[in-house]
Amino acid sequence: MSALLLHLLKTPTLTGAVAPSSRYLASAMVRATGEVHHVVELGAGTGPITKELRSRLPHASLVAVEMQPSLAQQLRNKFSGLDVREDLAHEVLDGLVYPDPVAVVSSLPFRSLPQDMREVTVASIERLLRRVPGSRLVQFTYQPRAPFEAAADFRWHKTCSVWRNAPPAGVWVLQSLSTT
Repeated sequence: MSALLLHLLKTPTLTGAVAPSSRYLASAMVRATGEVHHVVELGAGTGPITKELRSRLPHASLVAVEMQPSLAQQLRNKFSGLDVREDLAHEVLDGLVYPDPVAVVSSLPFRSLPQDMREVTVASIERLLRRVPGSRLVQFTYQPRAPFEAAADFRWHKTCSVWRNAPPAGVWVLQSLSTT
């Protein structure tokens, strides 16, 4: 928790949480991914969702994206063999190619990200979801509304609220209208 708090103090617009996600939120996020062979985790942080993804989807390929160097190194140390990409989310997403549906599992704080970063990241997510039919974004937010405005050919669906998290969070899924 101290690593996350340090990053929050240094870069409050890029670090949206005051505490790591609870195991209850991590479990709800993984349930919302469905049965997939490929997962990309954005904003992996200290790894509570990563841990649940590896446990509950052991055969899925997993790419963890974390732009903060010290958190990325913690992930490498904690999860042997994990594909950790220390880069901006849109840089990683634009380079990925999958033959079948992928779940993008995100802990990014879209409401507090700088506007230019939010716009390029959302555009990259939408491009990936269009490129690989049947794919989805699983995102949590502390606010009672969808995490961000999506393009007209996408639809948000709230799957659940997780009260056993600090603060409580809603889990949302974004999919293309052609696959919902």
